[in-house]
Amino acid sequence: MIAAAWFPRELRTRLRRMPILTMQTPEGVWSYPGASPSEPAASRLVRGGWMDLFVAHQIVFPLAVGRVTIPPATVEYAVPVSFSFFSREERYSLRSDSVLVSVLPLPVAGRTADAPRLVAHGLTLDLAIEPAEARVGEPLDVNVTVSGIGNVALWPEPAIHWPAGFRTYPGEATVRVESQGGQIGGSKTFHYLAVPDSAGAFPIPEVRYPYYDVAAGDAAVARAAPRSLAVGQGAEPRAARPLPPLDRSTREAWTTALATGLMPWGWLALLVAPPVVAWLWRRRAASDPDLAPDAEPEATPLSRLGRLEHAFQAVLVSHVPDPEARDGDGLARALRAGGVESAVADHVMRLRDRLRAARYGPRGLGDAAELAAELAQVLKVLDADPAGGRGRRWLVAVCCGALVGAAGSPGCAAAQAPGAEALYDIGALRAAADSFAARAAARPGVAAHWYNLGATLYRAGADGKAAAAWAIAARLTPRAPLVRRARRFLPPPDAASEPLLATGLATPGEWELAAAAGWLALWLAVAARRRGIVLILLGLVTAACGGMAAREGWHRARPVAVIASAGTPVRVAPYGAASAAITLDAGAALYVERHAGAWLRVERQDGVRGWVLAAEVVPL
Repeated sequence: MIAAAWFPRELRTRLRRMPILTMQTPEGVWSYPGASPSEPAASRLVRGGWMDLFVAHQIVFPLAVGRVTIPPATVEYAVPVSFSFFSREERYSLRSDSVLVSVLPLPVAGRTADAPRLVAHGLTLDLAIEPAEARVGEPLDVNVTVSGIGNVALWPEPAIHWPAGFRTYPGEATVRVESQGGQIGGSKTFHYLAVPDSAGAFPIPEVRYPYYDVAAGDAAVARAAPRSLAVGQGAEPRAARPLPPLDRSTREAWTTALATGLMPWGWLALLVAPPVVAWLWRRRAASDPDLAPDAEPEATPLSRLGRLEHAFQAVLVSHVPDPEARDGDGLARALRAGGVESAVADHVMRLRDRLRAARYGPRGLGDAAELAAELAQVLKVLDADPAGGRGRRWLVAVCCGALVGAAGSPGCAAAQAPGAEALYDIGALRAAADSFAARAAARPGVAAHWYNLGATLYRAGADGKAAAAWAIAARLTPRAPLVRRARRFLPPPDAASEPLLATGLATPGEWELAAAAGWLALWLAVAARRRGIVLILLGLVTAACGGMAAREGWHRARPVAVIASAGTPVRVAPYGAASAAITLDAGAALYVERHAGAWLRVERQDGVRGWVLAAEVVPL
C-alpha cells in the first residue's frame, strides 16, 4: 500500500518541518510497516513548476478470502503566516479515499493432497545436519532453512519424515526479514535436535515444501534432496545386566481367546439361556413328580434294592416320557424308538415285570441280592444317573459347550515367522526388535510377542520402550512367571507410576469367565432345588467375580502412556519452545487426557500435568 503526497516547491520551502504522511493498517491482514518519509522521494517539473513527492508505504498480507477495506491515508502540514521566525502556523490536513480490495482463493488450493499452504516467490529449501559423523545416543543438530520472498513470519514448518529409531526435539524457529527490491522476504530456519537410538545407514527422504508462486501464477515446490545418514555404535556407559530369556510360546491365552470369541452373542446367550433352561426344567419337574429331585423321602431309609429301583424308574422316565407307554406293553417298542438296542429293550421290559411281581406278588421279593445285581447291570448298560441327574448333566453340557466352542479361533494355531529368535541370539537387536514388533502388531493378543519385544529393547538399552512392552505383556498374562520376573528388571521410576502400571490377579476376561461359571452354577443349583445357603454363596461368588471384572476393565479403560526416553520434558503448552514443568525418567507412566496434533495432554495424581510429544511416549 502506497500513499503519495505532491507539494509545490514554493510551498514546501516555506514549511518549517516535513509533512506527516500517515497510513492506517487495515483489519484482517499481517502488516510490515514501512519508514515514515523524512525527505522528498522524487521531484518533477510539472507545467513549468517543480513538485516534490513524499511517499509512505506498508506491505500487508491478507489472511482470509473476502474483502479488505484499506482506510484513508492522511497528510498533515503547517504553513507559517509570515516570514517572521516567531510567526504562528496554520495547520492543514488532507485525507484520501478508502480502497476496497477483493482477496481471492488460490486457484490451485484443494486440487491435490500436496496443495500449497502459502503464497511466496522463489523459495529455496536447505537441509543441514551436523556433525557429519553420527553415533548412537549422540545428538545431531538439524537445521531446515526456507528462503525467498513472502510473509516470512507465517511460513509453516516443513514435513520431515524421520527414519525409525530417531527421537526428534523441535526447537524455536529463527526468522530473518529483509527488504528485497521493495518486497518483503528473508529466511526462516527450523531447528531440531535428533538422537539416533541404533546404528546403521538411515535414509532421509526428500523434503518437499509446496507453495503458490505469485510470479508464475501456479503451484510450485521447493525441495531438499534426499540423503543417507550413517550412524555408528556409541559408547556403552551401562554396566552389564542380566539378559532375560525369550518366550518360545506361540499361542494366545485360551482365556483371552474364549472371552473375545464370546463377544457379543455368546455372552448374551450365557446371560439368558441358564435362567430359561432352569425354569423349563423346574416346570417339567413340577408337572412330573418322578423328576422332582427334592421329593419327600420315605419314612424309612431305602435299601440298596429300593435305591436301584428308584434309579431304574428315573431311567425309564428319561427314555420314555409317556406314562402309558412306560407302564404298558409298549415299553420295549418305545425304548427301541429311543435308540436302545432291541435285546436291551426286551430285557428292560422283562426286568420291569419281575420287579412288579417281586414287589406286589404273593412270594415277596425273593432273592433281593440277585435282583439288585441285575438292576445295577441294566443301569450300567443304560448309563443311568440318579433321578434328575441326566437333565442337569444335559444343562451343563449345553452351557459349557457354548463356552468351549468359542475358543476354537482359527488364528490361535498360526505359527510365528522364523528368524527373530536367531537375530536376538546373535545380537542383531534392531532387526530382532522390528520382527517382534511386527508379530505383536499382527497378533496383539499373544503376550509372548510383547514379552520378547521388551526383552530385545531391554537388551538394546531402550528401557522406556521395554517397560511399555512388558507392561502390555503383564496385562495379557498377569501371572506368567517370565513376565513377573522381567518386570522386576525395570521397576517404575517413581511411586506415582506404579498404580498406573499395576495389574490385578487376573485379566478382565478371566474374571468374566469366572463370573460366567458362577452364573451357570447358580442356575444349576436353582434347577436342582438346592438349599438357600448354596444359592447365596454362589450368588456372592458370581457378583464378586463380576465386580472384579468391572474394576479391572475400568482400570485399563483409561489411556496410559509410558515415557520412552530419560529426561523427557512435560511442557506447559503444546509447542517446542514452551517451558518444561518437569522432566520424567524412562518408564514413567501418565494418563492421556486428549490429543492436539503431534502433542498429548497428560496428567497424573501427583500433580504432574502438561504436554508431551506423541513420539516421546509409548501408549498402552
